[in-house]
Amino acid sequence: MRKVMDRLARWDRDTAGRPRRYVTNSQHVAGRIRRYYNREATVVYPPVDTDFFCPDSALPEPYALVVSALVPYKRLDLAIDACRLARLPLKVVGTGPDRAALERRAGSGDVRFLGRCTDEDIRTLYRRSSVVMLPGEEDFGIVPVEAQACGRPVVAYARGGALETVVPGQTGVLVEEATPEAFAAGLRQTVDRQFDSVNIRRHAERFGRKRFGDEMDALIKDTLSGQQA
Repeated sequence: MRKVMDRLARWDRDTAGRPRRYVTNSQHVAGRIRRYYNREATVVYPPVDTDFFCPDSALPEPYALVVSALVPYKRLDLAIDACRLARLPLKVVGTGPDRAALERRAGSGDVRFLGRCTDEDIRTLYRRSSVVMLPGEEDFGIVPVEAQACGRPVVAYARGGALETVVPGQTGVLVEEATPEAFAAGLRQTVDRQFDSVNIRRHAERFGRKRFGDEMDALIKDTLSGQQA
């Protein structure tokens, strides 16, 4: 693949200056575009259906939730080990090639692999969870915003898009080290603290669909106007 990748790298370098404008989904990725292409990018955060993902009146239950593809870079191994240390049951939604290895890692621990779930089931799981986890680094990370739209706090790795979607101490906890011990401490801190679900929900509303549509509409009009000028 090396020859193919070398060709793609040259093509990428030669065409990077052609677009009139770069649009990206987070400041994290905008920094990457700046670093690799020496171009500034406009950030438009992805939309979350905050009408669908919303709180209900049910009380949370004592479990952590992960909604993710079961692949290595998502770091579900951290979630499993951290929940074992924190003595907190874990529910995992998603499918992928890592499932068998993760099930072996979980062993006889209190971990339930739920596989593929409907949007309605995922919403219910968000609403009932004590905490939703994002143990890996994401460019943006839609799951933490969906969870917050349901009024639930998030424990996330303090890298990537989570730095732009989770407010430490208000909507969740950001974990500085990618270790089971650090994530377990974040879980305990979150479960022991009384987070205000109304404030969590209010924060998530800034990522709603209408905002996304308005920003994209304005961006496209501005770009076309500059092109015509």
